[in-house]
Amino acid sequence: MKKKKLALFLALTMVVASFAGCGGKKEKASDNGSAKQEAETETEGSEEGRYLMWRLYSEPKQWDPTNNSESVSDAICKQLFEGLTVSTSDGFKPGIAEKWDVSEDGKTYTFHLRKDAKWSDGSPVTAKDFEYSWRRICDPNFASEALQAITDYVVGGTEYFEGTGEYDDIKATAIDDYTFEVVLKNATPFFPQLVANDVYLPIKKEAVEAAGEGWEKKPESAISNGAFYLEEYQVGSHLLLKKNPYYYAADEVKLPGIKAVFITDDNTAYQAYQAGEIDVMDHLPAEQIPQIVAEDPYVIVSADTGAQFLNFNVDKAPFDNVHVRKAVAKAIDRKQITEQVLKDGSIPASNFIAPTCQKTDGTHFRELEADGYPAEEYGIDPRQAKVEDAQAELAEAGYPNGEGFPEVEITYANTEKNKRLCEAIQQMLETNLNIKVKLRAEESSVFSSTKSKGDYQMAPGGWTNNPYDASGLIKLFYSQNGNNTCQWRWREYKGAPNDTTLNPGNKAFDEAFDKAMASLGEERDAAWEEANKALMDDMPITALYYPSFVALVNEDQVENVELTLGNSFMFSHAEIVE
Repeated sequence: MKKKKLALFLALTMVVASFAGCGGKKEKASDNGSAKQEAETETEGSEEGRYLMWRLYSEPKQWDPTNNSESVSDAICKQLFEGLTVSTSDGFKPGIAEKWDVSEDGKTYTFHLRKDAKWSDGSPVTAKDFEYSWRRICDPNFASEALQAITDYVVGGTEYFEGTGEYDDIKATAIDDYTFEVVLKNATPFFPQLVANDVYLPIKKEAVEAAGEGWEKKPESAISNGAFYLEEYQVGSHLLLKKNPYYYAADEVKLPGIKAVFITDDNTAYQAYQAGEIDVMDHLPAEQIPQIVAEDPYVIVSADTGAQFLNFNVDKAPFDNVHVRKAVAKAIDRKQITEQVLKDGSIPASNFIAPTCQKTDGTHFRELEADGYPAEEYGIDPRQAKVEDAQAELAEAGYPNGEGFPEVEITYANTEKNKRLCEAIQQMLETNLNIKVKLRAEESSVFSSTKSKGDYQMAPGGWTNNPYDASGLIKLFYSQNGNNTCQWRWREYKGAPNDTTLNPGNKAFDEAFDKAMASLGEERDAAWEEANKALMDDMPITALYYPSFVALVNEDQVENVELTLGNSFMFSHAEIVE
């Protein structure tokens, strides 16, 4: 593991924190398909050796690759499944596809699959598996949260989802068992890197349809094609992932398995790491990050690839008023959040398109100023709250000095980081706008459903972006995206049946998005800025900060853990240090 250096200045302060203990217990193994198991697996190891101990900061609601929108699920999917290409520390490399051809117009990709790839039940992985997986995402009855992964790019995907096209017209096609052809709407030079992402991973039709919803959580039906397969899932506790003996590169996989433990409290997890009970973790306790960065030789600090923001439910009063949304946005002190709450090198945001997003020529949409912060844009100062401007917006909405403003609520996933963030925003709004704000914490899987249904007023959100094209980040707010959880849509979307109130401000965004996706070069870059302006003008969300990634890999206990360019861990070459 190479220790990464943050490209942005870390202005951190140190505070001593206390934390509680963490224990473990031993579990038995489960079978997967026809793979033969010869030994029972315990928490720390088996006859084959000790499992790598990996802390996950929350329990995912699911890890079906064709329906995923959570970063913690993405991390699990990438251990279990392998796509046409594979994410690496440098970008990507061939995976199930040994090579590919591209047509002269850049719109047709022909992937040639390796013939030694197998599922964890020993059956071959074929182009038909990719055809099924990609087309399943477009099924209107499935209503995948990952829909835009196909409809943004692949010919026929949108039409099938909307009921104006046929299943066989989706141009993701198995030409034969080992040739997979994809026809794109527009030339997309980064497409081979894009398909390394989790939503493009294959799933096995027979296993999925026999088991139904939740197939990926049951060891007997969770057939996978990656370096590991699901051995056991205990709700609220852990996942056991065991080495897949049928993986084509199984000889290169040194770990007998991985135990992914769900520990929501950062302090508890860090104490377990210090005690040698956890090998790999991110989401470190904020108060201890400065000391960890200064003293731990194995800390990893890297700029992340996306943005963190506050969602406003634009269909619920009082946030159906744009002046209320702008008042809240301007009342937040982003510098205080990054320097006093997070303390992890995150950068205050004044815009949604992140500094890491690249233009067509490889330059960045946002350049940081001399102090390492972005410029003020759209009335948002990343260095301070603009209290007078915020109060003026609230008065324009009909609530001078907060008079008559109803008590409002921020809903968040129950992690320590989210709790601290929302408490800080609560205090800022009460101080700067004279309004009352209450907080509601939910388990992460419940919170995800709450946002999708629009059953909230304000809620934090975030998205990582890999590759660095702006489309991967700004797509969230397209009207036909299931992750548009601020309910900002000018037209109905079958994947969001609860969103019945339409918002005209989203139309300009959609038009600019469509223009960008159909363009190249400077025209594409300009269209992204046009979409960004539509977003900022109507403000269904307000960007809070551009996150950093801080993690620990105990190299005294494990080596060769790979961190991808998008800050995901890959364990296929990791090895326990004897």
